[in-house]
Amino acid sequence: MSISRVLSLLALGAVIGCGPTNRTGNGNGDDANNNGNDGNGPTADAAACAASSVKADKIPLDMMIMLDQSSSMSDAVTGGTKWDAVKGALDTFVGQPGLAGVSVGIQYFGLPAGGGTCSTLACNVPTDCGASACGPCIANVCVGALTSGGSDSCTASDYAGAAVEIAPLPGVAPMIVSSIAAHSPTTSTPTSAALQGVIDHAKGWAQAHANDAVVVVFATDGDPTECDTSLANINAIAAAGAAGTPKILTFVIGVGSSLASLNGIAAAGGTTSAFLVDTGGNTNQQFLDAMNAIRHSVLGCQYQIPAPTMGSPDYGTVNVVFTNNGVSTTFPYVMTKQNCPASGDGWYYDNPSAPTQIILCDSTCTRVEAQTTAEVDITLGCATVIP
Repeated sequence: MSISRVLSLLALGAVIGCGPTNRTGNGNGDDANNNGNDGNGPTADAAACAASSVKADKIPLDMMIMLDQSSSMSDAVTGGTKWDAVKGALDTFVGQPGLAGVSVGIQYFGLPAGGGTCSTLACNVPTDCGASACGPCIANVCVGALTSGGSDSCTASDYAGAAVEIAPLPGVAPMIVSSIAAHSPTTSTPTSAALQGVIDHAKGWAQAHANDAVVVVFATDGDPTECDTSLANINAIAAAGAAGTPKILTFVIGVGSSLASLNGIAAAGGTTSAFLVDTGGNTNQQFLDAMNAIRHSVLGCQYQIPAPTMGSPDYGTVNVVFTNNGVSTTFPYVMTKQNCPASGDGWYYDNPSAPTQIILCDSTCTRVEAQTTAEVDITLGCATVIP
């Protein structure tokens, strides 16, 4: 057995408070549970000796969307306007199959003082204008909606609510679709207040849903035009969210050409760079692709650690078994993301000293997600396979 493997075994033993479970060697320098290979090939022993085996459940993903409803969203693009393209993409996103375990909520910016929304320009009676700040109704037009640009709220708490609260798909999809249909682009772009508000909302939600991955999706077509327009200050808002407890990542989708600020917000928010939609191409499809890319990058391959039927979890007897076309592969434990192989398989705990999630290495996750009919199981009872 190599020195590096011995050190890895000792490190795993430190995590669980005892040494690694003893395994009987097979005479060729490898452990019996590894069948003489490096943990990357088919290994039936981990599944065969397991005291229990359960289908792996991914960590629930909660996405809070903050959608720009500024007047520039009415600019023309291929196939309509920016607003039309984004609306169509979000309608498609929430309506697509395979989103079990994903929840979505939505809020808009700018908003009038008090956090109300100007739901429509057309009206017959004052109540048609929604929040009082959007009225009065004169000549069948909500005057407040027409004049709200430049007078949008700069108070973060006005954006910390939800037009549609985060709820599981597909059940919440009709409410999301109806909500977007009731809005139209009429305001300016109070980025700072909106970003602070949506991060505050997501943080409160995450505190109440500790087992979920909660993220912000900030979708806008331009740079800030009112409130605090300092890019350094706006980036600091995103950075505080990413560094806080609970941690809130900010993903950014930019639609249009005035997008100088957006990569900075995304980088500060812990997501490297913004998804920039080229309005000269298929805006609808690009926005939809961005939403799905965000979903995959967050949800990825993070799994809940199943509780044993009796006693406390023994983190030294957990294995991840991938079964595809009847062939089972036991993925090896690699301790941390930094130990993941550039190619090949592996998994690690989110927190080695107090595990709550099992996370597959990027290359392993890509392999798993490519096989739509395969299954990932978490087995308990066999010594963890380590390369």
